[in-house]
Amino acid sequence: MEAAIRWSPHATTHSPRFLIIDVAGNRLRLCQVEKWDKGKVRYKQLCVRDKLPNYTAFDWSKRDEGVVGIGSASGEAILVRLDPDRPQSEYMHAFPIRHQRKCNSIAFSTKNFVATGLDRVRNDVCLNIYDLNNPNITSTSEPYRKLASSEAISSIKFFSGQPDTLVAGVSRQSIRIYDLRGERNHLSDSSSLVHSNTS
Repeated sequence: MEAAIRWSPHATTHSPRFLIIDVAGNRLRLCQVEKWDKGKVRYKQLCVRDKLPNYTAFDWSKRDEGVVGIGSASGEAILVRLDPDRPQSEYMHAFPIRHQRKCNSIAFSTKNFVATGLDRVRNDVCLNIYDLNNPNITSTSEPYRKLASSEAISSIKFFSGQPDTLVAGVSRQSIRIYDLRGERNHLSDSSSLVHSNTS
């Protein structure tokens, strides 16, 4: 993917906003529709964030319209603020990982968790979940959950009605559901295998 358009999950009739995701140019452009005219869309650019790190995954916060997350080519999860009044504000957070590798997917939950799915590396987890509700969270904070040791995670998505439940594509061979409720346990949260492709 070199470029894509994503409609804001917070868009309304009075604020029809969308994002132009320019992966090749390491840029994000927040725009708002001004008029529909004979099948053509007229819009204005509200904010642009450029000179971003190379990124391979994207999602929009379900809690804050001005926050998006990108998963970098080196595996970091980076929270970027899109604020027309502060177009070049600093990143909110960048969460580094121990062993660099591609971030395949990033996803926010309505409970304000953000999860990243990474390529496989031996002896390290490939699914990290951060709790953005923690007021003391920093770039050096450990993830809220660490899952999928030595298993590549190709895609992830939280259930909108069940923000503690996450579905993940694992090693391009199976789909797994993680239940994040209960006691915090870095490596062994409850999970169910719902499909496996063994052919």
